[in-house]
Amino acid sequence: MKNFKAQQKVSVQLPIMSYETDYQGIVNNTEFIRFLEKVRYAISKKMGFSYKQSRSTKLWTVMAHVEINYRSPAHFEDIMIGTGWVSKVGHSSLTITYEFRLKGTRRLIADARQVLVFVNQQLKPQAVPRVVRQKLL
Repeated sequence: MKNFKAQQKVSVQLPIMSYETDYQGIVNNTEFIRFLEKVRYAISKKMGFSYKQSRSTKLWTVMAHVEINYRSPAHFEDIMIGTGWVSKVGHSSLTITYEFRLKGTRRLIADARQVLVFVNQQLKPQAVPRVVRQKLL
């Protein structure tokens, strides 16, 4: 990993809906996977890669690792700010780091990390495409 430059952070507002909570009105832990996807999609768009564009250029990725640390509860009708950034570029992988905070406060709700691996159509790892690497290095 040479000359990696930290990417600008991308933030998304995430209003907590009733269907995302348990019977106590606390966000269900499984919902955080969806929240990660919403932030990751915003990162992709900011880098200039729409879903259609990625599919047409065969930028295939698989999720190799997901780690979520739950720090404090969020409740129905809270608004979280999900922030994400590419924190590492490997040979065939990207690591994305996330923080979720209660809007208007510094309270950390959760932090997370995902590792995406670029693959070919046979699902074999391949180098991070040059077009992606150029935006990150």
